[in-house]
Amino acid sequence: MPLYEYRCQGCGQNFETLRGAHEKDADVECPQCGEKKAEKLMSACCTAKGESSQPNASSCGAKRFT
Repeated sequence: MPLYEYRCQGCGQNFETLRGAHEKDADVECPQCGEKKAEKLMSACCTAKGESSQPNASSCGAKRFT
């Protein structure tokens, strides 16, 4: 189940929620104010590449995870 990031258009709160494929177009309720006026945000993601010449390298640039 994917994790999506939203911003409430009522109070401006950013929040994340898990959404199933059957829920993708349903209204999202803000956990802060209860409004159902949330917009989906574009989230940055990070994925590991296959083999690399640099240890601990990722596709997200300089940030390294151990």
